[in-house]
Amino acid sequence: MYNQYQQQQMMQQQQMMQRQQMMQQQRMLQEQQRQQKLLQYFNFVDKDKSGTIEKEELALALKQGGMVFSYETCGLLIKLFDSEKKNGVNITEFYQLYNFVVNMRNSFLQVDTDKSGTIDANELAVALKYSGYHFPNNVILMLINKFGKNNQIKIDDWISLCSFLQHSRAVFMIYDNDRDGKVSLDFNAFLAISSLLK
Repeated sequence: MYNQYQQQQMMQQQQMMQRQQMMQQQRMLQEQQRQQKLLQYFNFVDKDKSGTIEKEELALALKQGGMVFSYETCGLLIKLFDSEKKNGVNITEFYQLYNFVVNMRNSFLQVDTDKSGTIDANELAVALKYSGYHFPNNVILMLINKFGKNNQIKIDDWISLCSFLQHSRAVFMIYDNDRDGKVSLDFNAFLAISSLLK
């Protein structure tokens, strides 16, 4: 009886391992298919075959994926992901950029509960928390005034805002040596930071 129980346990473990392996293989296949699709988007818009796409081309590539953003937003996205400062993104950077946009779009859709295509200050605060930012109300209002219109944020505004925050965080981390979320700046350092944020 004990051996029968052990055999059942072993069979269940083997079945579970097989299911996990199948699920992992399925995820890998889905990721390969997704990357192939993104490569097609990239190659379609990279007409000069330079291996780099600029903001106008990025807008077209994202549109192929069902996401429409302004050239201004695409420029901010390129600035965020262009590690070589070439005013464009290569295919690896495009994969990262696309994942970022999808994640940010999903957080926007999650808080746009009335499906209006816009979020207000309260929904913005929630969306920012989902994205790892915790700001007081006065900062939320400042962000909505800078990036939105009529106290509303559209998806394009949201992606611009998220790009700005990611870039600002990266610049801030240069000066936050002890990683406590605080920096002391003299005027020269302030000007340096300001120039990096443009």
